[in-house]
Amino acid sequence: MVNIIVKEILRKSIHLSGILIPGIYYFSDRSAVILWLSLIVGVLFIAEWMRLREIISFPGIILRSHEGHKVASYLYMMASALIVIALFSKTIAIVAITMAIIGDTCSGIVGALWGKKAHVRHTRLRFKPAPILLVMFLTSFFSGYLATLAPQLDTLPVFSLALGALGATLADGVPWHIRGRILDDNLTIPIMSGLLIFLSTGL
Repeated sequence: MVNIIVKEILRKSIHLSGILIPGIYYFSDRSAVILWLSLIVGVLFIAEWMRLREIISFPGIILRSHEGHKVASYLYMMASALIVIALFSKTIAIVAITMAIIGDTCSGIVGALWGKKAHVRHTRLRFKPAPILLVMFLTSFFSGYLATLAPQLDTLPVFSLALGALGATLADGVPWHIRGRILDDNLTIPIMSGLLIFLSTGL
């Protein structure tokens, strides 16, 4: 149990480095960020192709057990950040990505403490336990709120932030299926969060 928790914390510390994306975007412009993110996604796509064909290998700490023969979450995270930045305003993109990074990090650590029952993908549960959903919602909401305090960003209504946090929570806590395949939550969290904020504000 302790090893699982330690491994999750180490994985999430790597995941937390994704907060650099909204940080860099804040001091840059959309076209520049889209360019370098596209390059990173392209490199990661090639690296994943090589890894899945066992041409190269990555340290086990980076991957979950179920990612050994599937596309890893870091590619989904970078791709979703690129999509959100391309689709939404700077404020919404920064808030949505921040919610995804901070919320998913906290949710993952609490999930590791909770145990196997927290992993919806591998059980008959339709959603994660309520305490994990609550942690995801609260950390997403408050991290998104703090992001909007930055001087150059638009102020978002509390209602819109709550909707964004709700979208992040639903994407994290409920497995989304397309043609029998589960979508990685690193892809769906920022997109769902950004979409609900956009629909409620029109920014």
